[in-house]
Amino acid sequence: MGANGIYGLSGSGLDIESLVKMGMMNKQSQYDKMYQNEMKQEWLKEAYVEVYDSMKTFKANMTDFKMQSNMSAMKATSTNNDVVSVTANGAAAAMNHKVSVDAVASNAYLMTGMNSNGTAATITRATGVTNSTSTYLSDVIYGNRLTNTTTDANGNKVYTIDGGTHTGSDVAISIKVKDSTAANAKTYTVTMTYDEIFSDKKTLSDFASAFSKSGANIQGGYDTANDSFSLYNKTSGEKNIISLEAASDDAALLLNNLQLASYDAQNNTLGSVQTFTKDTVAEAAKGTNAKATIDGKVYNLETNKITVAGVTYNFNNVSAGQTSTVSVSQDTDTIVDNVKKFVDMYNTLLDSLNDKLSEEKYSDYKPLTKEQEKDMSEDQIKKWNEKAKSGLLYHNNEVRSLVSDMREAIYTPVNAVDSKYNSLSAIGITTTTTKGHITLDEDKLRKALNEDPDCVYQLFASDQDSSYIAGSTNTNKLTSYEKKEDYKNTGIANRLYNAMTENMSIFEDYAGTSKATDDQSYLGKLITNMQTKMTSFQTLMKSYENKLYDKYDAMEVALSKLGAQLSYITG
Repeated sequence: MGANGIYGLSGSGLDIESLVKMGMMNKQSQYDKMYQNEMKQEWLKEAYVEVYDSMKTFKANMTDFKMQSNMSAMKATSTNNDVVSVTANGAAAAMNHKVSVDAVASNAYLMTGMNSNGTAATITRATGVTNSTSTYLSDVIYGNRLTNTTTDANGNKVYTIDGGTHTGSDVAISIKVKDSTAANAKTYTVTMTYDEIFSDKKTLSDFASAFSKSGANIQGGYDTANDSFSLYNKTSGEKNIISLEAASDDAALLLNNLQLASYDAQNNTLGSVQTFTKDTVAEAAKGTNAKATIDGKVYNLETNKITVAGVTYNFNNVSAGQTSTVSVSQDTDTIVDNVKKFVDMYNTLLDSLNDKLSEEKYSDYKPLTKEQEKDMSEDQIKKWNEKAKSGLLYHNNEVRSLVSDMREAIYTPVNAVDSKYNSLSAIGITTTTTKGHITLDEDKLRKALNEDPDCVYQLFASDQDSSYIAGSTNTNKLTSYEKKEDYKNTGIANRLYNAMTENMSIFEDYAGTSKATDDQSYLGKLITNMQTKMTSFQTLMKSYENKLYDKYDAMEVALSKLGAQLSYITG
């Protein structure tokens, strides 16, 4: 018996499998053509998406060439960087500024202070502690005050300290901390339990971390090498303070043993070691404001940074009555580098599009069927598909339209630029091939910048309040003449940005934005419909194949009966 019938009963010797396969050849040929066509459309969709992704990247890059900071870059220098360091953005004017710094902004800052003899103090340990470098909180607060440890009926540890008993989960120390002005301060609490101090062996580093984790804008730290504890407010300015309140005598003792003193940033000195008492709010440290005079105007600031007229000033030290000079000039090198980047990006996209338009098409190489692939190696399949996929966008209308838009964008002068440098060719960017590849004459660009420092920025970024700009709701209200004039006033980067936007929309409608076919694009719908037809055709093929087998089955049965009758007659 055969795999799909009752062959062999008649002894006919017919190869039914081969006969059925031959009978299916016409149907298989029809299906293979459908499969190859569907694969071709999938490849075409991928080719469109590849161009779409290139446009998307190019469009994003055009934003950089519309920025004043890139295309009209300025640089600033200071005669005394130790006092004031500076940077300039594209809005800064080429001129000199006079700056003096009377005070720098500082953070509220507490740290283990100084001894009366001028040496660095260290943290005091409690009575009875012989290890002067112990970092355990128990050694800083309690020392030999702990006389007994037991466990109660509920399994909780009980500590006897100074004759009094305390359950382990009770709060041993509690410190309230505020980190801004008294009027607006929010209170946070730093706590440690008896179990944490005695059983968990919490350290000074743990205590410092508790401040950082409390939610307050306070950073705590412990320097093991110098046995020094510190707290500082992470925001500078005189309204930002560190205010501490001990909720118990033990909490006050801990703060006192830390030997905390406030740092004076203006004079680079530490104040006297502070004393803390229970339930008393102590404004332990306070930040300071910066005070600087720029071109005769006094600025009182919470930070050491301010931007005035496109120049950013960073105050580093007090100028001690001296005035620093800040000089602003055009950063020609940066502008030239950015124009070079533009040229490279433009050529990369344009050249790739031209390659696709002229790529040779190998019409004899069609997508391989699954049956054909069975007889080929992976390398053979790869080389075949490279040929089969070539020329997918050969002379493609959408790609040609995109190339045309790109070339028009850079060839058309920008009327909004009120100087002779109103075109790319005027600043040294010209084409070197018939396909639009461009090149930069750097000397010519530098000459243009020397004569008209703002020309490059205006040439690339000008929009003249243009309704042509992508996303505008006014564009459709303009006449064709107004649109043309509007286009002429639009800068190169804006034109290319808009060209990408418009062409991406066309590509998206036709092929979508990914390989997925459920995107409602024209090709997506076409491929989906083709796949549906292929599935239906496979069902039809299976039905037709079964009918062929049924026909040969019937023939075999008939031949078997005929053979039996003949044997009976001749028997």
